[in-house]
Amino acid sequence: MLTPPQPPSSSVLNQQFRAITGASAAEATRYIKKYKSVENAVDAYYNDNDDEPFAVADPAQEKKLGAIWEKYKDESNPKLITIEGTLQLCEELGIDPENDSVLFCLAADLGSKVTGEWEKAPFVAGIQSYPGTIDTIPKLKNYLPTLRTKLNTDPVYFKKIYTHAFTLGKGSNEMTRSLALETAIPFWSLFFPPAFNSTPSALSHVPDNSPPQFTQPELDLWIEFVTQKNRAISKDTWSLLVDFARQIDKEFKEYDEMAAWPSMIDEFVEYAREKKGTRV
Repeated sequence: MLTPPQPPSSSVLNQQFRAITGASAAEATRYIKKYKSVENAVDAYYNDNDDEPFAVADPAQEKKLGAIWEKYKDESNPKLITIEGTLQLCEELGIDPENDSVLFCLAADLGSKVTGEWEKAPFVAGIQSYPGTIDTIPKLKNYLPTLRTKLNTDPVYFKKIYTHAFTLGKGSNEMTRSLALETAIPFWSLFFPPAFNSTPSALSHVPDNSPPQFTQPELDLWIEFVTQKNRAISKDTWSLLVDFARQIDKEFKEYDEMAAWPSMIDEFVEYAREKKGTRV
């Protein structure tokens, strides 16, 4: 690992923050001053900018959505929709639960914190937050293509859904702080390729929002690398991989060893440079 000789200055942190988010200099200064680290500041920025106000409550819509939730709830655990109800919901929405990332969009937007479990209040409020008056399963099904497009083209929304996937993937045990490799690899294969192929791309290269330079060959290298390492994926590594993918150039020449990247990403850069024959 390339260890920086001293902590990066606030100006360096501000530059990193702006490169990732596209925020103004004033916003960068404010977030870095408050949250101290790039990772925490970026997470806070994404959360703040994704706080869309809920629509004014529509009693008729709320009643219909409540009835939909009741249809799928677990009779033995009436406060939740559980796996059986989730599978039925997926079938009626035309979602392949193993291979369709839109299920992660619904999970994040509708407040599911455990895979396959949905509480009534956030389920109803989440659907009400979508534009239009969605109050039937066919209407929700018709909205799914919009969510898929947003996921693959909107960097802020992509980061929100991708980050929530870590929470779902690690399970409900609060003591678990990492994601098993056998879970992480399929998730990367689910999230990244559709974004690579979208225009604009949620993984566009910053700061100019040009097409991604980290694409399928680099993702394949990453998966090859982590498979060889055979280590669980920390939240830092999971989260910052997106920011790394948006910043790194095709040949990995522009990697900033002074930045506070996780050690696994440091090691990956060395691995990728060797594989690519990159000299710096």
